[in-house]
Amino acid sequence: MRFQSSVKLFAQGCLILIWVSVLIVTSRAQTESGCLTDAEAKKMIASLDSPAVPGDIKKIRKELLKMVNERTRLDARISSDVQKNQGLITESAQTGEHNLVRLCEIFKQDGWLTKEALGDDGFGALVSVIGNNSAFALQRQLLPVLIAAVRKDLLSKGILATIVDGMRVASGLPQIFGTQARIRDEAIYLYPLLNDQRVDDWRASYDLPPLDQQIATMQNKYLRPVVRTPRRSLPTNQRPITDETTVLGIDDSDSATVKVQTNIVSLNIRVEGPEPTAATPALTKDDFSVLENGVEETVSSFVAIDKPFDLVLLLDFSGSTSDKRSLIKKAAQSFVASARPGDRIAVVAFATHPEIICDFTATKSELNEKISKIDMDGSSPIWESLGFTYANIIKKESSGHRSAIVFMTDGEDNSQNTTFADVLETVRHGDTTIFPVWVNTGFSGSDIGMKKYRLRLQTPLEMLADETGGAIYKVNDLKDLNGVYDQVINDLGRVYSIGYEPKNDAHDGGWRDITVKIKNRPDLVAKTRRGYYAN
Repeated sequence: MRFQSSVKLFAQGCLILIWVSVLIVTSRAQTESGCLTDAEAKKMIASLDSPAVPGDIKKIRKELLKMVNERTRLDARISSDVQKNQGLITESAQTGEHNLVRLCEIFKQDGWLTKEALGDDGFGALVSVIGNNSAFALQRQLLPVLIAAVRKDLLSKGILATIVDGMRVASGLPQIFGTQARIRDEAIYLYPLLNDQRVDDWRASYDLPPLDQQIATMQNKYLRPVVRTPRRSLPTNQRPITDETTVLGIDDSDSATVKVQTNIVSLNIRVEGPEPTAATPALTKDDFSVLENGVEETVSSFVAIDKPFDLVLLLDFSGSTSDKRSLIKKAAQSFVASARPGDRIAVVAFATHPEIICDFTATKSELNEKISKIDMDGSSPIWESLGFTYANIIKKESSGHRSAIVFMTDGEDNSQNTTFADVLETVRHGDTTIFPVWVNTGFSGSDIGMKKYRLRLQTPLEMLADETGGAIYKVNDLKDLNGVYDQVINDLGRVYSIGYEPKNDAHDGGWRDITVKIKNRPDLVAKTRRGYYAN
């Protein structure tokens, strides 16, 4: 059984960090005890019209608070040192399950317990016992009662939404409301959503804030980027027999609606050799092996490395770069000078707001003149500027061309309306390669705190490069920018482009993983985008 941290969002925007198993193993407690039979559930639902107050309600409240306090102490020990306390993860999961079994026994004897009877803290403990565990079989038996309690205003809709999402994730199904996420390495990953376009409507109907607002809250609380995990297609033999969308009144009839038919998948493939700056041998179509979800595909089109690129130079001119503007401009002009014949270049700069400095052109004198006249200052809306570049340059001006974005920034983002998760989804829907250039504008120091902060700034940029088949370059001194831009041009000269028609011709909107290898050349590594949505 493998474990990792998981974040759950409970009602009223309260973020709770818990530890759950990724691979759920049905325990003896669940199989022997269960929670409620159908008859017991119906009896309990009938009693919701006039819930009784047990004579020993104070004792029950005390017991519930004790359950939660013990579990909280366990989770705190785990959080302090995950590797050292691996054994406690199992203990915490089992404790949560035993607590829910005990609560089921209380329900059978005394019926539903109201907030008025338990008090705010006691009822909060009851909700935590139900929701903060991986005993999903028990939760599912309780689900009809919870739905009935919501309809009678005895339980909040947000809590129900969180519990339902947890059950679906444990069953391998996409979540409905976006309340479930996991922490891995330096990022938070939202589990796949049933429908990205309709999730905010469903959240609103269950009194939850917009998903972007939740994402921003998570980023600020845990100081990590939040990423949406793509929804993969379910094989026919794995379709759920029952679906919570029906009992919740959620209409997902168009969740797999096909809007665009895409027959050819295009890939830009960057080839790396043992030495970063050394030339790589010329390759042909037959040298590449392409796998989609593990199935080998037939390459139908091939473009060699000398085909021109559309390059967007995206420059951070925010306040943190104020004393380095001259170096930034000179380095950008050096990049223009190094570009290959036939490459078109556009320039976008940002400080408070992004601005198109120059549309695509191959005229280097025009580019240099407009770069020299850049004059702006302000905050640093990194993700809004990258989204702006996609919407106004890549999609409008570079359709049908090989494209790349060379993205110079220190990584400090002040975007108001765009999250990293938003822009990563934009990136996933295209085939543009991103080459982030992280510039140290004053984050020096070898202490642990500064190292963590630098890592926090660099992580989203590394993820963009990995997602698109690009590479990240780290510059501690702006004087080194010229050399980095030369390396970017060198790397662009190793990019092949191929196309294939997928053997799986279903257009279900699900995510397909892509792997590219170079045959019989273990010394060469192929880098390309991680996958695509089958729209």
